[in-house]
Parts: sequence; structure tokens; C-alpha cells
Amino acid sequence: MTQQDVTDSTDNAARRFDVELFIVHPTLDPADISTALGMEAHFAHRVGDSRKTPKGTPLSGNYPDTRWRHCIRCTVTEQWYAAEVTRLIDRLEPHKAFFANLKSTGGTARILIQFLGDGYFGDEIPIVTLAKLVDLELALAIECFTVPQR
Repeated sequence: MTQQDVTDSTDNAARRFDVELFIVHPTLDPADISTALGMEAHFAHRVGDSRKTPKGTPLSGNYPDTRWRHCIRCTVTEQWYAAEVTRLIDRLEPHKAFFANLKSTGGTARILIQFLGDGYFGDEIPIVTLAKLVDLELALAIECFTVPQR
């Protein structure tokens, strides 16, 4: 689908989606990930830290790995989302060596698109953007909520 295609939605209501970088690693400190990428984590925990709920209530046990997530909330009035994905990947391109090291030491990284249940989205991620994903060794993940999220 391209921007020239006609959509079913003509109401121009606000639609939200998140574009995120999500990293999982067996040993890295979240602060080191933030420093290496020049991005702050919106959600992070370090391997070995005590587990807790998103609201901070303690849980039993410790985290088995480090998880780090940088989130970008986007609000649009049309269906298009690919430009925001491309924008994030372009920001990550200078960090190719970081991602190669991350993978070689047991970590994973992915670009995550979360559609938050606000309506129809349809777009095409350009081949050049997909090629950059492959070159950076990033996976692409998509989450779709059917009920609007806060």
C-alpha cells in the first residue's frame, strides 16, 4: 500500500502508535546501553535486580537478563506510520558496531511497532529501510491492540 492509495478512513481522528527499540542482553548494564546509543531508556531493568511490577510493587525473584526499551509515541491523523520507523532506524545507523557486539555477546535487538487500538493503519516500509534493519541486525516486531491503550 502506498500513500496514493485511497483509505477507508476519512475521519482524520487522532491515531497513536509507538515505535520502539527493544534490547535484551544477558549482562549489559542499561546505563551502558543508553550511553552507547545516546538515547534514554523509557523502561529498563538490569540483570540480577529484584523484580517488580510496572507500578513498583515488589515481586519474588530477580531479573534473569537486562531489558532496555526506548519508546517514541507518535500521533497521526492518517494511516501512515513508515516514516517514523525509518526516522528511528536512521538514528541507529551510526551504531552498527554496537549492535554487532550486542549480538555477538548474546543479546538481541528489535524495532517494535505498537498500534495502540485507535483505528486503521496501513503503510509500506520502504525496501531501503528494511535493508538498513538487516544491516544493523535488528528484528522487526509488530504488536496490535484491539482495545485502545492508555
